[in-house]
Amino acid sequence: MQVVLYPLDRAVIGEKTIGLGMHKTSVWNTLGKGESFDGKRYYYFHSEVAIDFDDEDKVEFIEFLAGTDGELKPVIYGLSAFEENADTLTEVLTKKNNGEIDDAEKPYSYGFPAISVGVYRECSPEEIIQEAGDEGRSLEDDDVREDLRKAMHWSTIGIGVKDYYKD
Repeated sequence: MQVVLYPLDRAVIGEKTIGLGMHKTSVWNTLGKGESFDGKRYYYFHSEVAIDFDDEDKVEFIEFLAGTDGELKPVIYGLSAFEENADTLTEVLTKKNNGEIDDAEKPYSYGFPAISVGVYRECSPEEIIQEAGDEGRSLEDDDVREDLRKAMHWSTIGIGVKDYYKD
């Protein structure tokens, strides 16, 4: 299903639009109630999307969680967030952010405060290569290749309201 992310504004999922700042009842009218464990974060599309609500029941963050293996393939600034090389997408987000980025958890996650976008992955390609070498495994090993493929892409991407990533 086609998904387009518009930082600081909305996510368009197929024919449905979820706006940042949209009230929970409007989201429910658009997507249904979803599944929630805490009343603040609701999951949709087989848990590929999480929508977080603030204390006023307004959307403050929309996160896509399934990475390269998911059915949903979010596009941001014309690039497929889960299919584009992680370094390439990071460069584009850095340019669009045009300011300081939060790279305290580099290379696992980055926050782009000016555009309220965040990306995450569990491990880096360098770690997979190092681990394979330490274990005496070839980079041609199917499991290593699969882990490397996943590590070369972001696993999650989220967009938030203005100042979502500010301290």
